[in-house]
Amino acid sequence: MTVLLRNTFKAWIDRAPGALPRLVMIGDVRVPTDGWQARLTKRSPQGINPKILILDVSAQQPGGDAQDAITTIPLRYEESPPQDEYGQVMIATGKGEIVVRIGGHH
Repeated sequence: MTVLLRNTFKAWIDRAPGALPRLVMIGDVRVPTDGWQARLTKRSPQGINPKILILDVSAQQPGGDAQDAITTIPLRYEESPPQDEYGQVMIATGKGEIVVRIGGHH
């Protein structure tokens, strides 16, 4: 089971000179054993509010034996250029969700 580490999630628009604007979303999930893989994927279709980007956490348990060691996995999602003027990002797992406001420069 993946657990979203709420305080680790941050989102911002990177407006570096000479490059297209880029939405960056980072955060961590905790899993019960080593060997897991996790990533953020854009939900399709998105929700009814175009200003809220919805990302799903997809996680795969390891095949075979894994050590019981609570493990933290860093996640990152980038979209360049952002498909809309997002104000928030919702990160969802099968067990819950969190919403993060998009900040300015990071």
